[in-house]
This record gives sequence, C-alpha cells and structure tokens, in this order.
Amino acid sequence: MSDPKTFGEKVIEESKKLLEAGLDANQIAGALCRKDPQGKNYGIGNLLEGDGKPMATSSTLLDYAKAELMESTKGNYLNSEALMGEMTESVLRWQGIPETLWPHFTLLLPSDAGTGAVQTAIQAALLSQPGLTTLAVEKLGWPAYRALANTARLQFQEFPSDGVATGAGVLPLYQAGPLNTTGHVSNRDIVQKRARDAKGAPVILDRAYSGFELARHLDEMPYEDLMRKSFQGQVEPFVEAETSFFVALSPTKAFVTFALRPCGMLLAFTPERTRKAEITRLLTGIIRARGSSFEHPVTRAFVKAMVKDRARLQAEHSQALRRVANAQALWKKLSKGTAIEALFSETYAGLFRNPKVQPGAAAEIYGAHFYPVFTQDRCRLNITGLPSNETQAAAHVALFARHCEGA
Repeated sequence: MSDPKTFGEKVIEESKKLLEAGLDANQIAGALCRKDPQGKNYGIGNLLEGDGKPMATSSTLLDYAKAELMESTKGNYLNSEALMGEMTESVLRWQGIPETLWPHFTLLLPSDAGTGAVQTAIQAALLSQPGLTTLAVEKLGWPAYRALANTARLQFQEFPSDGVATGAGVLPLYQAGPLNTTGHVSNRDIVQKRARDAKGAPVILDRAYSGFELARHLDEMPYEDLMRKSFQGQVEPFVEAETSFFVALSPTKAFVTFALRPCGMLLAFTPERTRKAEITRLLTGIIRARGSSFEHPVTRAFVKAMVKDRARLQAEHSQALRRVANAQALWKKLSKGTAIEALFSETYAGLFRNPKVQPGAAAEIYGAHFYPVFTQDRCRLNITGLPSNETQAAAHVALFARHCEGA
C-alpha cells in the first residue's frame, strides 16, 4: 500500500524528529536540504552564487592560512600580539571610523568568530557594570541570543522592531545593520534614540553584516564611502551620545570565510579616556579566560591578511555585497505587485527576509524542494538562494509569494 503523504508532508515529519532530537531551526533546515538531492538552500546563512552553490571561500585568507600552517611546524604557542597595533588600525580603517576616535577604541580577537565576539561583549558588559540582569534583543532576532543569555545566567527580554531596550538591569543588544533574521534596517533617527536612552549603561552592537544595508548603493559610491556611511548611520550615534559600547564584528559574511571560521573582532568604545586602561585590563582578562590568547592558525592568518592585504579582503567584501545587491534587485523586480513586495524596499536589506506564511505553506514549499527556515508562522529566506536565471527565479519568487504574507 502506497504512502498517502506528500513529499512535503514527509519532510515536515522529518523536521519534527530533528526538533525532538535537539536541533534548532537553522540546523534543521540544513539537515533537511542535505538529505534531498534536489534540495535548494533558502535557509542556511552562507552566501550563495546564482547557481545555488556557496560563493568561493576568500582566496586571500586561504593563501595566508596555507602559509601560516607551514610556519606552525614547531610544537609551540603562537599569537598575533606583535601585530595588534597594526591590526587595530586595519579594523578601524575597514569600518570607516574617523582617526580622531581611534584612541577611544580597544580591539580584542575572540577565537570563535562573530558568535564569540557577541559572547565576549556580554561578559565584558557584565564585568564592567554590576547589576545587569537581563539581555534585551529585538523581536525575531537571532535564535542564539537566547542561548547566550542562558549561558550568562541572564534573563531574556524582547522589544518591538525599531524599539528601545529599557528597564532596570537591562543590557541592550542592537543590530548595527540589517536585523540578521528579517533584513529590517533601523534608520538613523531610531539609532539616535537608542543611543540617547542608554543613559550610561553599556550597549552591545552586533555588526555581523557590516555595510550590507547599503549593498544596493555599491554602484553609486566607492566602497570606502559606503563603509563610512554605514558607520555613520549605525554606530556613530552612540559615539555622539558618549555611550560605552561594544561592537561585535564578524568576518564570516563580510569576507566569505564560513569554512575557515577565523576569529571574531570586538571593538570596545570608552568615552572617558581615563577609563580605557581599566577597560583594556578587564577585556584582556576575559580573552585569557576564554583561551583566545592561544590562537588558531586561521586567526593568525586572518590578522596577517588584515594587516598586510586589507585592500584584497575589502575587494572580496565588495563582491559579497554585490551578490546580495544583485539578488535583492531581482527579488524586487519579480515580487512587484505581490504580498512580499515590501520586503525588498529600502527598509530592508541584507541576507535574509522573514515573511509570515499561510497555513499549509511548509508542505507546499518543502514539496517544491525549497528549504527555508520555518519558525512558528514565519519563513526565513536566504535571498541569495535565488537563481540568476530570471525564468527560474520568477518561478521561485512566485511560489514564495503565493504562500507568504509579507512582514
């Protein structure tokens, strides 16, 4: 007797088993897609070319990593301490931060990429200001934030899109760019309000997608201007409000280094220069406790690449931005007049969109061998999953538009 269930319904059953086994929504989407020979990735957060395959890993970092491995033949500890001054300057230049502000910044290199940078920022905030009890994040934010709050023994609080984190004992965590799960971008007025309302409390800025909110303008301005404008819109208001903050930077998306997972970068901003030495000692202790002072070869390679070959890395960042911009433009064109059209307006940017879905959508979308990330009543899309072939892309967009209901 044949099984009456559709292919999509069978995939849903499998997803429930994976959820019961402890996998989160991101892991489930990846596992399901890998099991399907016809599977099309619309969920996992790596950058994809127009053929649905991942973009090539940074050739710059690969070259430096190979060389670093050859220099690691002796059984001893190696680190980047001698290059930290130059590395700090390279990171500040990459971020478009004016030189007049450089004395206020301290750079750390947590070993576990952007996630480690966020986690280190939380640890630093808790040590620098006792009495913090709650991590506050924007609704529909990165699922790992809750886990990070749990490991730090913090309560967890969500605030509305474009909202402000408030309350006694609250540690605000804001996106400094597109919200990583929805693509929503807060404008400078909102960022300024968040900065003013910090009232002396430390703030964490998650900048996993540096410059991605301006990717669609890449043809209108030089790369350096784009990064400077991104800093001005997403970070500078906190400087102007003289707020202490930590910027967690990820090289993973910017430089397409998913497979290599180099270190994260954590910039600590101290408005009062007199406190910088104190904050630096505190941060150094955290890095020592995390084991990040004993660096992986790829971390050492990344530091050398940033110091000696930053222009080449920035060119790769520009390529990543262009792929996102091209995908956005095609989605915008093909979704015009549909329920998801607004998701490709100037209010949204970056790698993901997260529309609401209609009942039964998962079975239909899985049935077409598409694998976004389903959470409750939403469908998170990696927009770079869209084919470059416009005829194929139109069919993909039409399927999502039939089953999704916009923001």
